[in-house]
Amino acid sequence: MYATLIGNIINIILNYFLIFGVWIVPKLGVEGAAIGSLFSRVSMLLFMALYVRFSPKFVAYVRGISFQKPQLNLFRKIFKLGFPSALQMFFEVLFFTAAIWLSGFLGKNPQAANQIALNLSSMTFMFAMGLGVTAMIRVGNQKGKKDSLRLREVAYSIFLLIFIFDVFFCLLFLSLNDLLPWIYLDGSNPLEYTNVKEVVHIASTLLIVSAFFQIFDGLQAVVLGALRGLQDVNIPAWITFFSYGVFGFPIAYYLGIHTPLGATGIWIGLLLGLTASALLLFIRFRYLTDKLLFN
Repeated sequence: MYATLIGNIINIILNYFLIFGVWIVPKLGVEGAAIGSLFSRVSMLLFMALYVRFSPKFVAYVRGISFQKPQLNLFRKIFKLGFPSALQMFFEVLFFTAAIWLSGFLGKNPQAANQIALNLSSMTFMFAMGLGVTAMIRVGNQKGKKDSLRLREVAYSIFLLIFIFDVFFCLLFLSLNDLLPWIYLDGSNPLEYTNVKEVVHIASTLLIVSAFFQIFDGLQAVVLGALRGLQDVNIPAWITFFSYGVFGFPIAYYLGIHTPLGATGIWIGLLLGLTASALLLFIRFRYLTDKLLFN
């Protein structure tokens, strides 16, 4: 967390100086933003490396590091868990990237509106990501203890917590959908005012759809974390592939490109894909925990 905070502070300062050319720093525009982001990421890595190296918590582990003969069985186990988990994230990121791609076919204003709604949704999704990691750790801990009843109680408590968070975000988006897009836009330029108004109108509509998929997006992320805690990764990878690639994307494509809904249709496809993913993953978690409890 501290590494991220430090990285963000460095990112903001460098971006401001490099984008706008403050003091003796050259004005680089968008390239300046890229350079600032690069340095902030490097600083985060260095901070964490130094923390691991000098923190008393990690002394025993750092001292014990030595080069040994590669253990293929260990690599195989890591790969069997890691690769399907990577695919789960890959399918979701690809799903949202496809939404950006589709909105580009509709024009610059729908794409700008899509980016606004996606950025706001990504910020609230960070809560789900954090609780997803919590679910993975806590469920994995109870699995190791072989306490199946407590495992399910812990998982359901985290599911309830993210549901409460996301209902709050849903209400926030619904009540402020007309105001939030203005954070990203400048309406003072009369030459661009027509475009700005169109972007705000589209983005405010997308935020209504986004408000409802907050709930399902958050739930699917947390249930995925719980399934990883159970070391169940293969079936969830297929579930995410089906939900996003087979179910959600075709709907987004058809509604977005072949109906008057446009960008709103794309987001309806996103909503349905996330809903399918959340429901199927929860069914999978319920099935596995029933087996642990009753077998």
